[in-house]
Amino acid sequence: MSKSAKILISNMALPTTKIGSWTTRMSRFIDDNPLFFNYILSPSNSLSTSIYCKKGSFITWKKPFRNFQLLNKVASDYIKQIKRLARNYDELTIVVMDDPHLVEAMSLIKNRLKSNVELIFSFHGFNLELDSKIMQSIDKILWLSQKASEHNKLNYDDNFPSSYIVGNAVNSEKFYPLNPDKFIEERSKRGYSQRDEILVWMANDRPKKGLHIFKLVVESLLKKHQNLKVIVIGTSQEINHSNVFCIGKIPNHEVATYLQIGNYYMFTTLYEEGFGLSVVEAYKCGNVVMASNKGAIPEVLNDLNHAYLVDEPENINSWVECFNLARTNSNFGKERISKRETDSIWNYNTWEEKFVDAIN
Repeated sequence: MSKSAKILISNMALPTTKIGSWTTRMSRFIDDNPLFFNYILSPSNSLSTSIYCKKGSFITWKKPFRNFQLLNKVASDYIKQIKRLARNYDELTIVVMDDPHLVEAMSLIKNRLKSNVELIFSFHGFNLELDSKIMQSIDKILWLSQKASEHNKLNYDDNFPSSYIVGNAVNSEKFYPLNPDKFIEERSKRGYSQRDEILVWMANDRPKKGLHIFKLVVESLLKKHQNLKVIVIGTSQEINHSNVFCIGKIPNHEVATYLQIGNYYMFTTLYEEGFGLSVVEAYKCGNVVMASNKGAIPEVLNDLNHAYLVDEPENINSWVECFNLARTNSNFGKERISKRETDSIWNYNTWEEKFVDAIN
């Protein structure tokens, strides 16, 4: 009888309590399904299934030395452990979480191992840039959206692995709209009145997330709307206005408490998002959502009430016009999405079923 094992590979520590998109989801999955993966290779040794591995860095990007560095420095910890495990099992299922370098390293050693290997890549971006030979070595790719899968298939023709659309997930037990009384109570605790309309922005401050665009949008909106208050999450940059509250980076368990008191959420990303998880988190907390019409976002927000797409995210006036439309259509933020509506979209249990089915 053949022996088999499932191995999860991550460049981020799993499980983790830090704020993040897929790391939060996968940490819950591991907690709920402690026996699904026989081994978890990541920068953590917190579980009985954990094997501590840390990703290294490239010294140089010169092509002649790249593969040597990849195998002997960047992914060496992971390769060493995979080779060791391959001696004990006839079949290995290796799931690499969203790291092109690590999946490339696994593809290069795959046929040198004593075990039969099924290589699975869980990809969370939109544009996948891997060499066609690497793609041929990958058996399955797990995508966050159908649009990303179809977009990338055009670039690889016949060298495209089996595709599984598993989507993404938000914990509906943490991200949900407050009932009207609780909504007023929680806002009051933080110093907001019933007249205030709260606009939330959340991301890191990399240029592609469009914080510089949002600053200019806020500057325009605050001139016209005296009761508009702004909450900015995830960046140390300040917006110098008495109506703007910048809270910086916060733990994942605190994110919902701010989204739940908002009326509107604006996602000013300037690049092709693989999913745009914060958009769903905000929507599930009851906010009217405005987001760039890029990447997978149109698929994520498809047919949702009080969700708006901005076709020209570099254009300040496009955001201002979108906000004014969203404000009017939602009765100045008073018409909020119900818990019944939010529970039905992008929930964790649906994602978990798809993820397990794709790997099995």
